[in-house]
Amino acid sequence: MSISIAALAWSLALFGQGGPGGHALRVVPPEMDVSATIRAIQSDGLPVELLVIDVCRSGQALFPPPEGSPFVARSGFESGAQLREWIDEAHRAGLRVYAGMNLLRWWGPESTDPNPVEARSDLVELDTNLTCYGVEEGVFASPWSRAVQDALRGLLTKLATDYPDLDGLYVEWRLSMTSCLGYSDAARAAAIRALSIDPVDVRLFGIEPDDSPPLKAWFEWRLSSFREILGEIREAFRTASGGKPMLSRATCGAGAWKLRYRAISAQDWLEWRFHSVVDDLVLEIDLTRGVNTPINEFRAGYRLYETIQPPGHPYLLVPGELQGKRVSLPEAAERMDKWPLPPLPLFVDPSQADQLESALALLAVLRDNER
Repeated sequence: MSISIAALAWSLALFGQGGPGGHALRVVPPEMDVSATIRAIQSDGLPVELLVIDVCRSGQALFPPPEGSPFVARSGFESGAQLREWIDEAHRAGLRVYAGMNLLRWWGPESTDPNPVEARSDLVELDTNLTCYGVEEGVFASPWSRAVQDALRGLLTKLATDYPDLDGLYVEWRLSMTSCLGYSDAARAAAIRALSIDPVDVRLFGIEPDDSPPLKAWFEWRLSSFREILGEIREAFRTASGGKPMLSRATCGAGAWKLRYRAISAQDWLEWRFHSVVDDLVLEIDLTRGVNTPINEFRAGYRLYETIQPPGHPYLLVPGELQGKRVSLPEAAERMDKWPLPPLPLFVDPSQADQLESALALLAVLRDNER
């Protein structure tokens, strides 16, 4: 493992004020050994109080999905017993446990799993070229597809029912950040029903929304319908779980973006939080946007977050992946360490198995800084 000294020398002033033990770690089984990770957290005294276990990706769940679902149980997890054992182990170690899932990106470019929707094109969201193959981040399911909505509500209801000891849910709910999706048959039909507008007839480029009433209406509808669909999915989990909380990952700077850019990825997190569609957020700094833009956008977004009442308790993401591309956890931490950031607990997010060691090392630095 190669970790720079600067990345490990996080200052207590910037990264240690989230409160001892107040940080979160996400693990992605089966590639990451959940039991060994729990033992390491406990034996090394790592300042983790929330463990997020990724329970479904590439259409494969760590528990048996509902009958007729497009999701399937991952090989070796057909009974669902292993997930229950991990939840129990984590609780015995004094950790809270959330299930985690990217609700719409059903396949990523670094995945070694088969594409789960290759034979289900009706579930896939399309870009302006009416294809999904040019989307850098991977393949996204269509949020406007009734079949996708039913599948997500069914899966999360089954999760909450079968695992009542889960403490909550962590999700990622957004479309592509680099391609404009929303041209599938399902998305077009939904827009026509709501607005009498077919997205393929709307000029997207070379014009501002204020100069195009159809474009502005479509953008605003994308945000509102996206929020409503998430609310319905959230309500299904809330009802089945007895009111357990839901966290969502969100690009913090998106809260201050212009309508066009918010509508493309549909990250209207300020409205989600304001309307209690989500209980709180894992705030991401978009490190892909140049030298100074990431921190400037984060500050603008965080000022908006601070206007929400009652005050929330967000996490700050240390990413292992951004927009479908692998990110070095130590390099992300080193870059973030140079900025004056709010004293938030961290959400350490290794996306690949070989990043877990770096994640644990970074948490060990946090432990030492907080002593």
